[in-house]
Amino acid sequence: MAEHSPALRPFDGAGIPQVLKDQKRWAPWRAVWNKKKHKFDKIPMRADRPEYGLSTAKPDQWFSYDTALTAFRKHPQMLAGVGYVMTGAHGVVGVDLDHCVTDGGEIAPWAAEVIAKLDSYTEISPSGTGLRVLSSGDHPTDWVNHDVGIEIYGGNEARFLTVTGEHLPGSPVDVRAPRDGVLRALETRYAKERRKADVIDLNMPELVDDLLLPGVADLDVPHQVRDFLAEGLHSGDRSRAVFAAAVALYNAGLADDEAFTILATNEHVMEIALDHRRQDHDRALLYVWREHCCKGKARAAELRTLSTDDFDVLAVEAPGAGNLAPVKEARFKVQRADEFLQRRPASWIIKGVLPRAGLALLVGASGSGKTFLTLDLVGSIAQGGEWRGRKVAKGRVAYICAEGAGGFRNRVEAYTEHYGIDRATFDVGVIPDAPNFLIAEDIKDVVAALRAFGKLDVVVVDTYAQVMPGGDENGGVDGGKVIKHCQLIHKLTGAIVLLVHHVGKDSARGARGWSGLRAAADVEITVERAQDHRAATVTKMKDGEEGAEFGFKLNTVTIGEDEDGEDITSCVLEHTTAVPKADRKKEPTGTVEKLVLRVVMDMADLDGGDTPAKVLIEACVNQMILDPGKRDRRREMAARALEKLRESGRLVFTNGTVRLV
Repeated sequence: MAEHSPALRPFDGAGIPQVLKDQKRWAPWRAVWNKKKHKFDKIPMRADRPEYGLSTAKPDQWFSYDTALTAFRKHPQMLAGVGYVMTGAHGVVGVDLDHCVTDGGEIAPWAAEVIAKLDSYTEISPSGTGLRVLSSGDHPTDWVNHDVGIEIYGGNEARFLTVTGEHLPGSPVDVRAPRDGVLRALETRYAKERRKADVIDLNMPELVDDLLLPGVADLDVPHQVRDFLAEGLHSGDRSRAVFAAAVALYNAGLADDEAFTILATNEHVMEIALDHRRQDHDRALLYVWREHCCKGKARAAELRTLSTDDFDVLAVEAPGAGNLAPVKEARFKVQRADEFLQRRPASWIIKGVLPRAGLALLVGASGSGKTFLTLDLVGSIAQGGEWRGRKVAKGRVAYICAEGAGGFRNRVEAYTEHYGIDRATFDVGVIPDAPNFLIAEDIKDVVAALRAFGKLDVVVVDTYAQVMPGGDENGGVDGGKVIKHCQLIHKLTGAIVLLVHHVGKDSARGARGWSGLRAAADVEITVERAQDHRAATVTKMKDGEEGAEFGFKLNTVTIGEDEDGEDITSCVLEHTTAVPKADRKKEPTGTVEKLVLRVVMDMADLDGGDTPAKVLIEACVNQMILDPGKRDRRREMAARALEKLRESGRLVFTNGTVRLV
């Protein structure tokens, strides 16, 4: 007969003392029934993304009480309540009393004695059969006695304490400090003697994101280890199977965090570990780390010092020689000069322009035509043949259109129609959305989508700014995350990631923001504009020649009509000779002229068409500061700046509309 899980007490935070609510140590939690323990596993979840777990060892993932409560109320079917992170000494001690309340509400004498001595805020646990006491103060150790059912959390181990807010009548409503010696007396009476190795090690490796892990099938490990990790198959000694897997993972060259993560996230390994540690998840992790990873790493080091003849001895020592991984080859090798000088030929997607590498940048000012150029490049890759007289290897492209998906749809339509391309065979896939490249979960979803699309040669991200919402373009922290995730996409798909990005205020200094972005790129292509002429220049090439320059213009084409019968237009590239840099006009110097030009470029960057002058002036006025106490001359100033730009040849007026030239 199937076992039914009992109902949990409803959460009501009204009784929780304010001193606890003021701490940024909260998270919602999910209840998962554990048949072996006959109780719920209480899993802390992120308040901002409640479908993902929270690390109790990472303070940056903890939340305020209000944020955690909001998440719980928003997702009542997914979440069971909110809880308090005890990790790290912070002046609060938690005491958990299990199985001490009867169905009739009577409290066991031993638990009543503990509550009386602590004399602090006490509440009923989510199961209704236990009690929680929260006291102020510190305690140097965390300990547990499963036989009695008492645990004390002083913040010395990674712990998460679920709360209900259901205050125990008769106990204090506030968090108080126990009398001197009370916590020590409880430890003396109830705590069992523990070995040092039994203490949860907060320095255990953090679990690695599964996107960063190698697949077990790709590792050089014995088939017995693969069978065990995949299906739980072993020869009868379960612990031996876990240990053999750890040895094999280290012999295959994995680091501590990689080996630990593969074992700690494997259902067959953790089933064994939980059985060895009385279904205590924290101690099961410690068991995997201490007994298998640490000892397995040492054993792997011993094996690497043995000669091949020594494997006969090992076969006798350990049942099943297949449990042992082969000795790993040396990581480093000294090459002779003639070997070192034998260069492998460079591999190109577009010869001399786009290599088969990890990261490319295509940068330019708003309105420079960088997205049109990007489409022209990847369109040639999807078809193969040549681009500007340079050989192109036919390949597949995925385009993450994070900015102006509607305008990009028009551009693709114009491109395919202009060149007579069958759209059903045009090998460019589009993600018309803006994933957040600062968040690992978004990268997981992006990679999953890219892999589902098939083998890729190029992944375009347009634009860099739109995939780091709220991030600091000028800092290495956020910029480094984006680069790391771009490199991860390259690693997992094999495609070069082409980042489309804006130049800074000084276009001569290249890409806007953090200098490390350009340093990480294998190639950089810079797009500049001079009136109606544009030029793309290869301004960086790690393993090739720089300086190649390609001129182009944008020609307007009509692709249909809207519901009012007006033309829908976009642009396609016309390849031209490059405009000499000496002939390129300088940027305007006036503050208002710069503003007007930037607004025109931003609008042109979205749809590539003409902008009504009235709309343009209104947009400029909204970005200009009104000087209090003076006459509002913003429209007049914007109109004058617009005229100066027209006189300089930067803009063209046609029937009340404005166009960049």
